[in-house]
Amino acid sequence: MKSRVICLMLACALVLVPGCTDIRNKVKIGSQDFTEQKILAEMMALLAEHHSIRVERVIPYGSNRKSLQAIQRGVIDAYPEYSGTLLALSRQQAPADTESAHASVRAVVEPLGLRWLEPFGFENGFTLAVRRDRAIRAGLSKISDLTGISRRLRVATDEGYLARPVDGLYALARRYGLEIGDVETFPVHDRDQIYDALADQKVDVAQVFDTDARLADYGIAVLEDDLKFFPPYQPAPLVREETLRMFPQLQEVWGELAMRIDTPTMRRLNRRVERAGEDYRDVARVYLEELGLLPAQEGEQMESHGVSLAVTALMDQGYLPIRAAEAIRSVMPARRLIVRKLPNPAEAVREGETRFCLAGAEDFYRFDEEGELELISDIEAVGVVGNRLAHVIALEDGPPSGEWRRIGVGPEGGSSWKLAQFVINALALSRELELVSVASLEQRRAMLDAGDIDAVAVMVEPGHAGLIQLLQTGDYRLADLAAFHRGSPALRYTFLRPAKIPAGTYPGQEQALDTVSAQVVLAARLPAETNPIGESGPAYVPGVFSRLPQRLSFDTARRLAAALGTAEAVDPALPASPGLAPETPPARSRIAFWPASVLLNAFAIGFLVFMVVLFFRKLPSEPALTRGDPPP
Repeated sequence: MKSRVICLMLACALVLVPGCTDIRNKVKIGSQDFTEQKILAEMMALLAEHHSIRVERVIPYGSNRKSLQAIQRGVIDAYPEYSGTLLALSRQQAPADTESAHASVRAVVEPLGLRWLEPFGFENGFTLAVRRDRAIRAGLSKISDLTGISRRLRVATDEGYLARPVDGLYALARRYGLEIGDVETFPVHDRDQIYDALADQKVDVAQVFDTDARLADYGIAVLEDDLKFFPPYQPAPLVREETLRMFPQLQEVWGELAMRIDTPTMRRLNRRVERAGEDYRDVARVYLEELGLLPAQEGEQMESHGVSLAVTALMDQGYLPIRAAEAIRSVMPARRLIVRKLPNPAEAVREGETRFCLAGAEDFYRFDEEGELELISDIEAVGVVGNRLAHVIALEDGPPSGEWRRIGVGPEGGSSWKLAQFVINALALSRELELVSVASLEQRRAMLDAGDIDAVAVMVEPGHAGLIQLLQTGDYRLADLAAFHRGSPALRYTFLRPAKIPAGTYPGQEQALDTVSAQVVLAARLPAETNPIGESGPAYVPGVFSRLPQRLSFDTARRLAAALGTAEAVDPALPASPGLAPETPPARSRIAFWPASVLLNAFAIGFLVFMVVLFFRKLPSEPALTRGDPPP
């Protein structure tokens, strides 16, 4: 009996030991839940695997507090962490110089059984930012200047920063003597909303990072930390001592990344993920290949494995593409999103080059051979993203609008080119005005300065960062388009709507300006003929069918519209997916009155009642004899 028990125990041990060995022979790498952390953690994982170390990824794992607790308990073995964060969580005062800060960090973590290795090379600290136009008007250049704002500050921040007791928002307010009013908090992994709130003037101040991908795209001004409140925030691999004893080569492996990433590079890598729609794993791998730390691999055709969104280069500087990209990612999480900047996004969708595009209402129309407006019915709206306004920029000392002869617009067939065509035709000015098609806004600005054109026309959302930056570079003014309203282009072109640019939207703009607006939608291809295969795609059979995506399913269109979160419905002047139609209860069918049918039904019901009565009628126990019955 004892021998059987011993054999059973040995068998169990043989089964369990490989499992235990398998766990101990892996390095569990985690990260916090935002883009930069995921890129750095993936680089650590790729380098470890390249040196034959097995890795288990937990990317992302959680907040900085959660990650720090997990690494102390052995739940994860390593993750990237910042020097300032570790010092803040340890309640220690951070030294001003970098070397002393590094020594302090190591002194803090080593008693916890942890090692903070050599930093990656860049710094990503917290900072505060305001809209650049407001900074110019109010003379804001440093955080101390915020004390001069009369009202309590409205602040946008992420949830993680709000909760930090040492270097968080309220600690900052106490140090600078700021009065904090309403605070808008957003998830750490969705910091785009912080920039949207600042661009839309819903808040006065935003908490941002030095390496944020969108830091230069929103026409915002970063305020100087003049009281030196924030400590240095340099990231480096934080790893367990026990893990380094098991894998001593890790220190040298991850040391290959020491001081190899500067702040502009990290901002560029973040941008590739957050703005260009690339996968953070691909971005990490490609950069390691650029450094020569990984062998170069044959690039895959990302388009065949993902879904693409086409936008214009000027539109990419606004916040509408961000809203559209986030909606696509939430509805299609398994698909890699590629954002492409093209001169004419709507044409790219029509030709099947991209799956989606951001299209203005004007992109759905064109002039026919007789000069009449016609609807182009080969794309359809699958969700409302927002609205764009017509902006016309001229020199302060340039000719008045009545004397304009040449107007600079975007590429032929693009939004500003089409809009100018529509308005010129509506006002019967086609013989007086010449449209000059120029590729970039910067080229149009140069031509305006040189006097080669009299004005620049663009179609962008109000408060567009590119326009804010342009208006700050010279003596420019925004033109009032009240004359367009008198010509009533909206009566002829129903997709154009009279609008105003609110006062104070741009530097030096003291009054509201008349203009016209057009809705911006997320658009997909609408095939000319019904595809017998169905509503999903893309369909591609080499040598037989062309590579053209089929119509977006109605359910997907409905979910995309909901993910965009826009209260407006699609403009009735535009073709919309049937999936966006409101759900209505089915109509009650009316019963036709036919006399013959009524009589027949009445007879059938009467017969049925008669049979039921007969069935349930009680029979006598001894039936009475009738005449002719035989005697018993």
